[in-house]
Amino acid sequence: MDLSLEISSALRLLGNSTNFGQAEFKKVLQKATDDLINSGKVPVTSTGSGACDGTIARSHAALATLFIEAVKSNQDGTIVTSTLEDFNWPAERISETVKELDSCRERIRSKLASVGTYPPHIVDVDWKLDYHVRSSAGEEGGGAFYLITLHTEESDGRRGKVTFSCSLAQLSHLVTQLRQASRCIQKYANNS
Repeated sequence: MDLSLEISSALRLLGNSTNFGQAEFKKVLQKATDDLINSGKVPVTSTGSGACDGTIARSHAALATLFIEAVKSNQDGTIVTSTLEDFNWPAERISETVKELDSCRERIRSKLASVGTYPPHIVDVDWKLDYHVRSSAGEEGGGAFYLITLHTEESDGRRGKVTFSCSLAQLSHLVTQLRQASRCIQKYANNS
């Protein structure tokens, strides 16, 4: 697993039983798991060892990063085990960590899926045909045009509108492009 030097060193510290006793390790493991699954708004605090140098916070962040990377890359327990063995973790801590990761893998995956920004989805379309006869300057009209309103929905449930006008030729071109895009997406989905 490809982890940064900072994350690797924090994981080495967490695996070292002289730096973290078994009770402290379990607290950090549980806190990292809870923060990934739940809201994560509770700040990381000391677990009672008096470590004010940020070791606990760094170890917590490193363990959470390990879990996120493992879930994001869809890596199984053997790869995580191998990674932790490279950091000289005791077998008992490795098995606890892999067990905890496996138990919360799907919940972490669903949390990761809800993170990020996605383009709004079109949920409805309103259209109106209008005709331009003559401008205020006395020029001849341009003919028929369409007023299109796309009703959209953001990933967080907010709704919006995108309104534009276009000629029949422009609308036909837009529909053709959308059909081509749809075919490409279907082709890609079928090949995956």
